[in-house]
Amino acid sequence: MTTIPNQPLAIAIISIAFMAPPVFAGPLPRAEWGAPLVDVTQTDGNWVIAGRKQTVTLDASSLAISVEAAGPVTWKLAPSERGDLVVKSKREEFNLRLADAGSIRVTKYDTGYKTGMKIRLERFRHGDDELGLALVLTLCLEGKDEDLICDAAAIEQEAVVRQLDWPKEVDTRGADYSALNHVRGNLLPCDWPRAYDPFQNVPSGQGQEALIQSDKSYIQSNLIETWSMSWWGFQKGRSALVVICETPDDAAYKFSHPPGGPTVLGPRWLPSLGRLAYPRSARLCFIPEGNYVTMAKRYRRYVIDCGLFVSLKETIAAEPRVAKLIGTPRLGQRILRNYKPGSHRYRPDYPSHNYEVASFDERARQLRELKSKGVEHAVVSLSGWPHEGYDRQHPDVLPPAPAAGGWEGFQRWADTCEELGYTCVLHDQYRDYYIDAPSWDPQFALHEENDRKDASVFPGTRFGGWKEGDIPFMDYWDGGKMGYLNARFALGHLVKNYQAMFDHGIHAQGSYLDVFGYVPPTEDFNPEHPLTRRDCMKYRAACFTWVRRNLGIVGTEDGADWVVPTSITAPTPTPGRSSWRRSTCWYITTRS
Repeated sequence: MTTIPNQPLAIAIISIAFMAPPVFAGPLPRAEWGAPLVDVTQTDGNWVIAGRKQTVTLDASSLAISVEAAGPVTWKLAPSERGDLVVKSKREEFNLRLADAGSIRVTKYDTGYKTGMKIRLERFRHGDDELGLALVLTLCLEGKDEDLICDAAAIEQEAVVRQLDWPKEVDTRGADYSALNHVRGNLLPCDWPRAYDPFQNVPSGQGQEALIQSDKSYIQSNLIETWSMSWWGFQKGRSALVVICETPDDAAYKFSHPPGGPTVLGPRWLPSLGRLAYPRSARLCFIPEGNYVTMAKRYRRYVIDCGLFVSLKETIAAEPRVAKLIGTPRLGQRILRNYKPGSHRYRPDYPSHNYEVASFDERARQLRELKSKGVEHAVVSLSGWPHEGYDRQHPDVLPPAPAAGGWEGFQRWADTCEELGYTCVLHDQYRDYYIDAPSWDPQFALHEENDRKDASVFPGTRFGGWKEGDIPFMDYWDGGKMGYLNARFALGHLVKNYQAMFDHGIHAQGSYLDVFGYVPPTEDFNPEHPLTRRDCMKYRAACFTWVRRNLGIVGTEDGADWVVPTSITAPTPTPGRSSWRRSTCWYITTRS
């Protein structure tokens, strides 16, 4: 006899059975969810990251790295050496070797979009002391091209990192040349028979060879004379390697090329206000077939992806006046040269060298003559218009030079430009901070970390400099003794000056903000208003933005790549300067 179960209970049991979650055989394959197809293994002290194109091997004892890249080419990075880490502890700085860490732990590291290994270095020692410091380094292959991403972070307690050379330099033996982007770009054969230095081998002119070759400044990012773009590369046979510094704000470069080579070139991370402070990153891109053109195109793709690139078409759309500048001649005019007595440039035996003035009306007459000869449009850059002349009393440049006609003459010159249809741009300066400026106050000048080392703010030891306490000074330009204005205060002075011009009916179409794009950003250790290099770039950019919105055309001297998102460039010589050193770059800002 068959027993029929209770019907509602049977239905409930069947429903529960159908609601049970499905059973999977295992996790989804990595290719299904977009993860890199990379394997990480460890054998006999070597760790290996094996991708589909690149194979990276780390010697865990020496920290040497080799990369078997598609091509096929093997690229080797140097092992750890003393001095690749500089540490400060208990007011003392000293060199260490990364591989001398008391504890080196290597583990697999997988973010889901890049895969490789993490190297944790700690228990460093100096004398009898174990330092409160740990470094975390990661090596990962990323993307379909399998770029090698090298990240470094410091866990700083009582000890701080003052310099870090990692990833180490590429072994260039057997390579054809290095592609360097300082000044206008150079290809340096790796076995070049003469010594080479990016700072000392810049084109000099005007009898400056010996002066430049005596310069001991360090090679750093965002400086036209050494690295205006944060990449370099190497050619080996038909293959190439591009190294991109993804965190260039506080970067320098370990570089040497003795006679006959080899070229030594690798990233060098500098402290931010005295410590490593934030993670640093370098990207190594391997090109199976290519040359320096391919390297440049790879960097171009990088800057497009990260927002550093703005096309000319986009720039014109944001500021239509840019279209008018294409093919337009640039003309430099100077009003007053007035070397301050006692300054480096002042010559008591040569009065005509020290002082020369042309009135605003004379410069206006020359523009009318130019127009009569058929020059329909020109961009006119006016320098030396401030109260005491060129490079005098910045940032307090008003009223305009009385010897040249003062406010009335200045207005007649500006009106002439408008009448002729010429674009007028004023050469201006908001970095050099002269001690005879009416607003000079040492609290607003840059302060270095302490008073124990030579002045290091200006990137060019050949120009001289000294410190009074922790404030650096220079006495090389026309105005004599000067400090350096904290960039936090630059915009306020700029607005003050141009608002006064507006009040007098003078509306220039642009401003050339001297040196902002040429010299690297600077730090200020004044605890009342500290300034990082990254902050400095932000405040300089704020000046660019104000000029764009209130005048139109933004100019600066040359220009490192950090200014490119807001710019279009076109070179022209500044009067009285050699064209390579002080070429002008005009920037039309397009960032909102």
